[in-house]
Amino acid sequence: MRNPFQNLLFPGQQPARRSVSRRASLHEARYGVAPRRFETSRGETPRPRALQPSISFRGLALIAGLVASVGLLSGGTWWLASSDALRVQHVRVTGTEVVSVEEVANATGLQGDSMVRLDSKGAGDAVRALPSVKDVRITRDWLHTVNIEVIEHQAFAYWQSGAQRIVVDEEGRALQASKPAPHTAPTIVELGADVAKGAHADTDTVRLVARLLGDGTFGRVGHQPKAYLFRADRGLTVIADGHPDVIFGDSSNYEFKVQSWAALSDRLKNEPPKDSVQEIDLRFGRNVVLRAPAPSTVTPGPVSATPTPPPVTPTATPGPGTPTPAGGTTKPAPTPAVGGTPASGGATTVGGR
Repeated sequence: MRNPFQNLLFPGQQPARRSVSRRASLHEARYGVAPRRFETSRGETPRPRALQPSISFRGLALIAGLVASVGLLSGGTWWLASSDALRVQHVRVTGTEVVSVEEVANATGLQGDSMVRLDSKGAGDAVRALPSVKDVRITRDWLHTVNIEVIEHQAFAYWQSGAQRIVVDEEGRALQASKPAPHTAPTIVELGADVAKGAHADTDTVRLVARLLGDGTFGRVGHQPKAYLFRADRGLTVIADGHPDVIFGDSSNYEFKVQSWAALSDRLKNEPPKDSVQEIDLRFGRNVVLRAPAPSTVTPGPVSATPTPPPVTPTATPGPGTPTPAGGTTKPAPTPAVGGTPASGGATTVGGR
């Protein structure tokens, strides 16, 4: 029977060590002698050697070839830029009518410059500074030629303020020198301007006239303009023979103004009003205003004596326009109100919100 108190230890008692029988090795079993054991001291861990890149002869040749190519390219570029092999020998100018070819070529200053280091921007700015030049385009024609294409200002209209008259382009810029305006060029007359300050064109008005002439508005409406008037408080007014004057104001709501003008012109043509229309004002959006001419003033003259008419006995109740007894005055008949027709000297609004 196994002792249950075999592993019981008293306080301070150490457990007994067991004797471990060592198993004989194969060497000891064969020779009867335990093998000898040798111990060596632990040395330092050897450091790994740094790997040195190995460059082959082909790599060295390739690097040398690249360096030589870059050097030759740089030297060739410097030689081409500094030598006379690529120099500007001819300056070809086209598109000039007002300014001379020599003036443009001298303004560029490109004669004799290097084609490689050509200063196209500086030359273009110098040509644009000429009064009649609007734009310029400079290109190289290798090996020794430079092409300069000039675009000159084109006069579009005349702006007149008092006795002063200036030439303007389609953008309203005053031109000192330009291609001549066509014989059909419009003249915009400014009214009420301070002549002492000189003539200064309103750019929006000039662009508005150019748009009216360019998109065929007058052909669609059927009116041929006779004059263009400008006032600072009214803007542009178009005057045509046999038709009412049209006040455009500025170029805002252009499409709506043109459509309203065309529709109203057709209406006035198909349904003539009793009283004539002198002005069509398109400045107030959907509220198009028609104005009739102001009533004429009669200058009083000498009064001639007239015989007294015989008394008239009324046969019925006198109504409007019926003579009264004893040569009395006649009651004027009221003017019938017609929708959309302006009364004499007044204004009628067509349309609404």
